[in-house]
Formats: sequence, structure tokens, C-alpha cells
Amino acid sequence: MLLSGIIGLWPTPDVVGEAVQPTPDVIANSSVFRTESDLVLARWAVDRFDRAALQLPPVSIAFHDDKAACDGHFGYFRSSYPAQIDICGFNSDRFLVTPKKTMLHELAHAWSHLNLDDQSRVRFLELRDLDTWQDNSVPWEEQGIEHAAEVIAWGLLDEGPFLTSIGSTAPLKLAEAFELLTGREPLR
Repeated sequence: MLLSGIIGLWPTPDVVGEAVQPTPDVIANSSVFRTESDLVLARWAVDRFDRAALQLPPVSIAFHDDKAACDGHFGYFRSSYPAQIDICGFNSDRFLVTPKKTMLHELAHAWSHLNLDDQSRVRFLELRDLDTWQDNSVPWEEQGIEHAAEVIAWGLLDEGPFLTSIGSTAPLKLAEAFELLTGREPLR
């Protein structure tokens, strides 16, 4: 059964899927959740951005059982209005670190798209010793946009190991990159 609902930066009705009127700064009512656990995961991730005072744009989130909607990945971000995020191929009922990290990573793309200007991107590329922000002809791990999403996800994750193999993964380097992007210290 698919559940639809609105995820707010404040509590929403207890009944998942009940029609509610959109309010400012709320994830789009076009969001689709397979289970209430999907909704809980999305609310948790939005709350992590809120706690860090990192403003997200309007976002529509859809959860899928397979990876087709994510082009074979666990998550996929599409810039639009509202931004579209697909989360694919795992059971968030278990609420493991991987779904949490993926949700944060994809929301970080939305945050970056809204908040980073060209000058910020150039400074980040220099810090991470990268040549390009986003170029699909370049491997994923060599794109600044992916490093930024990983760095922000690292800075917001509240538990467990953070597994990434792109760029410097030393905590001090990740903290420096997080602060460069956001102007804030990581929540970790």
C-alpha cells in the first residue's frame, strides 16, 4: 500500500496519507511513502537539516522497492520545483545507517542546489582537490556535487559508521569541508 503525506518541519496529523493543506517550508504533498517507516525516515532527515539551521527547498520524496526510479542507485536527486528525490531498493522499516545516509545525501543535493553559489563551489572544489562540480562524463567520485552531498550527510548523521570512499575521509577534513559549505559546525 502506498502512503502519501506532507512532511513538515513541525508535526503533521497522526494519520499518514490524510489530505492536509500545504504550509510554508513543507515537503511537497506529492511525496509517496510505502510505509509509515518511510515517513519517519524522511521526517528524521528533514529534522537533521532543521537542527543544523540548513534551509531546504520544497522537496517531493518518493520511496521505491527497486532501483529503477533511481537509475540503478539507492537514491536520486532531480532539480525541479519542488525538487524530486527518489529513495530506492531498501527497506527503511529497519531504519539502518544506509537509508539514513542515503536520505541525508539526497537532501544535501537539494540543499546545495538552493544554497551554493559559483564562488562557494569553486572554494569547495579547491579544498577537495577536484576539477569539476558536476559532469556526468566524469566518475561519480570525482564530482564536487557528490563530495558536497557526502560531506553534508556525514555532518548531519547522528549514529553509526559513515562509509564513503570519496576524497579525504579524515574527520578533521570532513569537518573543514562541512564548515566551508554550510558556515556551521557538523552536528556529529
